[in-house]
Order: sequence, then structure tokens, then C-alpha cells
Amino acid sequence: MDAPKWKLEFYEENGREPVLDFLRGLDQIKEQALAAALSNVLAYEGIGVCASSWGKWVQGAPGIFEFRIRHDAATVLRQRGLSIPKELEEGSDEILLRVFCHAHGTKVILLLAGYDKGKEPSSKRQSSEIKRAKQRLANWKSRQRLRDKQARRGHSKRKPRRP
Repeated sequence: MDAPKWKLEFYEENGREPVLDFLRGLDQIKEQALAAALSNVLAYEGIGVCASSWGKWVQGAPGIFEFRIRHDAATVLRQRGLSIPKELEEGSDEILLRVFCHAHGTKVILLLAGYDKGKEPSSKRQSSEIKRAKQRLANWKSRQRLRDKQARRGHSKRKPRRP
């Protein structure tokens, strides 16, 4: 398999990475499923997942799409034509995970928010997570603009001319 086309970045806030925290808080089967889907589907397909059952654009949230995980890690790997490590557990539990993402340019996917829709299927929870993703994206964009502005200032400083 070729190298991934997209780099996945976890949104960071106050030294924490909320989606990584979400991933680590899942049970083993769901954690493996999410990790396999992120690294073997999202990292390769990027926003192309929105043209498949793996994702869709979120209405009312410009620039944000939902990455949908419905299979255990073994199934994800099998679907991608990859070998399945012996230690990987196959799960019979229903997996229904969501991660809200933003494509930055043509190479980076920013992971903004995630939740276990199987545990909390209400539309209220979905709306709450979308709102959280929108806030995080706005914060991230603001920080990016500030960094860009500071970088431009740093490059525009020239040495004074000598008389």
C-alpha cells in the first residue's frame, strides 16, 4: 500500500487533544476500530470519504465533515485488503463512532471532536458535538491567522540600511 495522502492532526486545546482522549477512553475493540479506520481509511481517502459510506459533509457547519466508523478493526483492515494481526480482536458489539473533521488544504485532516453514537444516539448529542467541532474549528482558524500574521512580521523585519 502506498503512503497515506493525508496527514491527520489532532486539534489541541490547553495542552490536550480531545479526539485522542476520546479514542483512549474507548473499550479495546472500539479503540482498535477507530485507530484502524483513521490510519487506513481517513489518512488515505481524506475528504473523499464523503463520497462513500465512511463520511458525509455536515449541514450548517461549513468545512466540517463527519467520519463514520461502523466496523471492528479486523473488518476495516479486511475491507482495505490488508492482513489482520493475530492479536487484533474481532468484536461482535455494534460499533457506531463519529469523528468530526476539517480538511486544511489538500494534505491535512484536523480531527476536531468525536463521540460514541452507539452509546448516545440522540440528535441532541449529535448537535452538541457539531457545535463543539464548529467552535474548535473557529478557535483553530483564529490561532492559524495569528501564527501567519506573526510569521509575516518576523519575515518582514529587515536590517536597517547603512548610510
